[in-house]
Amino acid sequence: MLKGVHDESGKFETRKEETNPPICRKDGGAGTRGRTCRRKPSLQARKHRPGTTVALEAEVSARRDCKLEGYQAGSEAQRGSSDCRDETRDRTPVAGAARDIDRAAGDEKKESLGLEGPLYGRHLTKVQRETLREFIDGAQATETVATICGHLQMHPRSYYRWKRNGLSENHGGGGGRNKVTPLEEKRVLAMVKKNPSWHCRRVAYQLEKRATVFIGKTKVAEIMKAHGLNHPFERKASRPVIEPADMLLHEPWRRNLLWGMDWTWVTVDGKFMFLLVLLDWYSRKILSWGLHPQITKLQVVALVTDAVATERLDLLPAGAMKPIVVADHGSANAAKYTKHNIEIQGLQLWLSGIGRPTGNARTERVIGTLKREEINLQEQYANETEAKSSIGTAIWDYNVNRPNQGNGGHAPNAVHHSGRAELMKRRIRARQKAASLRRNHWEQGAPPSDTSLT
Repeated sequence: MLKGVHDESGKFETRKEETNPPICRKDGGAGTRGRTCRRKPSLQARKHRPGTTVALEAEVSARRDCKLEGYQAGSEAQRGSSDCRDETRDRTPVAGAARDIDRAAGDEKKESLGLEGPLYGRHLTKVQRETLREFIDGAQATETVATICGHLQMHPRSYYRWKRNGLSENHGGGGGRNKVTPLEEKRVLAMVKKNPSWHCRRVAYQLEKRATVFIGKTKVAEIMKAHGLNHPFERKASRPVIEPADMLLHEPWRRNLLWGMDWTWVTVDGKFMFLLVLLDWYSRKILSWGLHPQITKLQVVALVTDAVATERLDLLPAGAMKPIVVADHGSANAAKYTKHNIEIQGLQLWLSGIGRPTGNARTERVIGTLKREEINLQEQYANETEAKSSIGTAIWDYNVNRPNQGNGGHAPNAVHHSGRAELMKRRIRARQKAASLRRNHWEQGAPPSDTSLT
């Protein structure tokens, strides 16, 4: 805008004045109106100083690479910095080339022995092991054992074991001293011939349960295959992948934390009856069951009450952790009467998701076992008494005798009362004892007696 002013001489002048002049701070920053002043009185004018800049660059480079002190500004620092950088550039390709040469030498050595790819866990012949050991011994002058083994793609412990224990024709299984004895193989064959329908897993679990042979299912399968007693493998169509429910994220770590409940139908004298089952998810043990002509809220509450009385949960102190009952969305489970009576006993009712068969998968698996091994083998039961007797016997055998894969081969009743961790410790001790007896057998040349492995 134009504004008229009078100067000291009395003359009238017109000059252009800014409407909102910026308010500058003394430090040269932004003013109150957000504008930055062009003039910064606190900063000095910038000058070109090549000597100081080069000296600072040389000092930083010297601290990182050469670790020299006392650099001065000027041409001396520039020369020192350039020398250090040139030396660093020259060192890197040399080290990389050396590594490539070592790796190429290792590949050539493996190729001369007919080996290809990683050697981790592979069974090598005596000649191959001896050649690799000599190669590592000769290359230790320039590289460490770990580096050489890395080029060969093998574990350093293998080299130290070959050097410490010597080389023998037998490789693996403790140098041949942990092989299955003839007595153990005879017992495995006797069990297989007695139960021809059993597969290797059940044979191994049953022999371990009787404390006669302590070997894994893989070795049992090898023995069965060597004698032509193995079962043909039948590949079935893959099942569709269904996303698991949220409750499967909770894995029970002891008994009576998660219970599963479900039912299936049974043919009795030409009519349908329903088998109602409740089991513990930790041990897979069937805690209570019932055979009814129909399933209502009364049968469901009676089943849960029976399980509570069997496990003596009513004697637990106040505030103790009690199970969560998992069931599907059946009308008998979703009734208010069912939920109210279950909560009165201190338990919770957890209904699995609709359309998610994996929500109660652990219970469905147990019911499938009962149907395959008992219910489906009967065309129909003559009467209700016969049905309860046969199904009760099958459930008792499932709880007490039948090995369960989810429990590591132990029966549900044993896991429910002793715990899975304690049973696994007993298995480890038994297998260690069996391995010790095998070593004594092959070292002394005398077959162990029948009582030595029990």
